[in-house]
Amino acid sequence: MYICIIIFFSLCMCGLLSAMDDRIPYFTLADSIIGDNPGMGHRPILFEEGALIWYKADNDTRIKKYVDNINEFLAPYENKTLLNNKGVNQRDCGDSKPPRNEVCSFNISQFGDCSKESGYGFYNITPCIIIKLNRIFDWNPDFYDDPETLPPNMPPDIINYINSTKTLQERRKVWVSCMGERPADVDALGPLKYWPYPGLPEVYFPYDNTPGYLSPLVAVQLLKPKLNQIINIRCRAWAKNIKYTESLKERLGSTHLEIMID
Repeated sequence: MYICIIIFFSLCMCGLLSAMDDRIPYFTLADSIIGDNPGMGHRPILFEEGALIWYKADNDTRIKKYVDNINEFLAPYENKTLLNNKGVNQRDCGDSKPPRNEVCSFNISQFGDCSKESGYGFYNITPCIIIKLNRIFDWNPDFYDDPETLPPNMPPDIINYINSTKTLQERRKVWVSCMGERPADVDALGPLKYWPYPGLPEVYFPYDNTPGYLSPLVAVQLLKPKLNQIINIRCRAWAKNIKYTESLKERLGSTHLEIMID
């Protein structure tokens, strides 16, 4: 009897495993646990301190913690050998999507003043925040790519950038914006600069679990943040099929952080 049970169980397992694909989840998008609305993340984030970034401009030891956190996050972008497949299938895509089983590389040298060599701006009191969109298998963004139909609440600097583009392909991005959460935060935050631009290009979507894939990133640099004050910042993603809520509990389609520089 036990031998028959073992044989039956083995046959069932073989049948189940043969029907499964290592790359494709059984449930996707709205049918999956994580759903079809991508969240956002940011770096640096020291998990023992939560969303607060707090340092003194002359405290190199403190600054180094945040710089090291970003370095650790960006390590696979800088060194492809850290990836499972060593990044052998990465290619420079330009404006064209890669063929099946290949992925687009992301060059962090585009970060300009938010580079590793500049300490991500932390030593110059112009800190940079690295923003990413969380991965959802087979999710395709519905872009805001028509300057005539942009949301009225989209920040003016993002609208100005979109209006400055010359081709449709330049506008086919998931736009990223950051703003102070309250009027006092808006005043204290000051001007921002997005590297390389305030958006995540179409060529990185959809995510399909191909080995070697790296998420596209946006580096947001605070050019003149007010000192000695906690600044609450909300960064959000803009696409027609990304739900966003102002709620501090759900934070759909956005990420929250706080920064204070003494």
